[in-house]
Formats: sequence, C-alpha cells, structure tokens
Amino acid sequence: MTAEHRTARAAVFALASLTTAALVLAPTPASAHDVLLSSSPEDGQTLEELPEEVVLTFNNTPLESDDGNAVVVTGPDGESTYEEGELTFDGTDVLVDLTPLDEAGEYSIDYRIVSSDGHPIQESISFSVTDEAVEAAAPDESEEAPEEETEEADEPAEAGDTAADETTDEGGVSPVAITIIAVVAVIAVGALVFVALRMRRTTDTGGTSGSQQ
Repeated sequence: MTAEHRTARAAVFALASLTTAALVLAPTPASAHDVLLSSSPEDGQTLEELPEEVVLTFNNTPLESDDGNAVVVTGPDGESTYEEGELTFDGTDVLVDLTPLDEAGEYSIDYRIVSSDGHPIQESISFSVTDEAVEAAAPDESEEAPEEETEEADEPAEAGDTAADETTDEGGVSPVAITIIAVVAVIAVGALVFVALRMRRTTDTGGTSGSQQ
C-alpha cells in the first residue's frame, strides 16, 4: 500500500469519526408544547358587533380539567370581567360565554389551558369594540318612554272620572232626576189649578141658586 493510499484511508476514518461524534453530541430537539392557532375574536381585532362568546383553537386537543383551565375576559376599566359559566371543550376548541359587553374599548382575554402533554399554556390576547357596537346593543328607551307617559296620563283622568261619579252619587243631582222633578212639579201645579177652578165653579153655582130662591 502506497503512502498516498494510507493517507486517504486515514482521512476517511477521521471524517467518519467526526461525523459520528457530531451526531452523538448534537442536542436532541425538545418536544414542542401545544400552541394557540386562532381565536374568536381574533387577537387585535376591532369589532363592530358585540361577541357572545370567546373561542380558543389549539393545534392539539387540550386536557379537560376543572382545576388547571381558566379563561378571564377583562373590560377596558381593568376590573370588570365578562366571562360567564363553565368552559366548554369541543375537540381542539375551548369556549366560554360572555355577558353583554357594556363599554367601548379594549378587552383582554387571559387564558391558562392544560395542553395535551400536560403542560399549561398561559398567554393573553386582546380585542376592541367600538362605541357604535355598544350603542347598537343597548336597549332603546325612547320607544318605552311614550307608553309609560301615556299610562301615567291616563291614571289622573280615570281618577278624575271616578271622583266625578262619586260626587254625582253622593251629593249631586243627575239630569234625569231633574227632569222627573220638573214633570212632577208641573203635574202638581196643574192639579192645584184644576182643584181651584173646580171649587170656584162650585161656589159660583151655589151663589146663583140662592139668589133665584
């Protein structure tokens, strides 16, 4: 074997040794934890309509647990919270209902979800709602006010009618009663006149007869 062949062979062995050492010493990639893929509302989204729930979608199915999982939705004042009820797990989705959002501005969604490998995922995202969205969802009081005013206006009228009826019943004289009294009075006067005329005729007749005798 020539010196050149021995040199080439030694170089091959050296390269193989270095490659093996590199593979052995190379760090093993750590197993990746689950991650949030999407959300509704989306992170940073500005909404023209108020959402009724929050949906978090992960790349793997989270572990359903009452202790390690939580979603908190905080309002623009940094104190009021709007999540309602228990979390719902639907495959890779985690859902929570919201009470009506009553203030425009930025809302934060803070979540802690136990991933499929048992490690918790704890992050925060946010969304915003406009003044128009809050106003559109508010109850319209302008339509209810006239009805209330009409009812209040009707009550005094009814009370007045009742008072008038009571006054008529207690101390007043109705038109029918006045008519009856007038008719009775006319009949009574007529009767008196008739009796007076009858008595006068009788007197006159008696006087005439006496004179003839």
